[in-house]
Amino acid sequence: MIDFSKAFDTVDHVLLLNKLVQLDHPSYVINWICSFLSSRSQQCKVNGQLSNMANIGLSIVQGSGIGPTLYIVMESDLHVVSSINEIIQFADDTTILVHENTDIGLDVEFRQVSKWADINRLTLTTAKTKEIVFRPPIVKYFSYATRY
Repeated sequence: MIDFSKAFDTVDHVLLLNKLVQLDHPSYVINWICSFLSSRSQQCKVNGQLSNMANIGLSIVQGSGIGPTLYIVMESDLHVVSSINEIIQFADDTTILVHENTDIGLDVEFRQVSKWADINRLTLTTAKTKEIVFRPPIVKYFSYATRY
């Protein structure tokens, strides 16, 4: 189970829009999303003092209707190396399933995810990234002697 640090807050708008273009979405959809992401700014107030307005070139609004979908687009080119292994994605929750009898191990798959994260300017949170190993239960057969 892979955790990206502040996944929604660190999505680069330019990278996201390039992925939308590569996915061959109609230009009006890309223009609408570009309008949704652009011209956003923020300002802080501390002890009654307002900071200067700062433009926001990162982040997608997680609580918006389209935010999780945009994050899925952001991860649309994240794939496993092996055709045997699987990746499950839902918004910013990403899980890689590495089968016991695979041609590519977890270490290689994780390096691929790390490389993808670097290219896409996202940060892996290794402290929250977990490995779970599932094994079939050990079945013990008991023989019972019967007395007559």
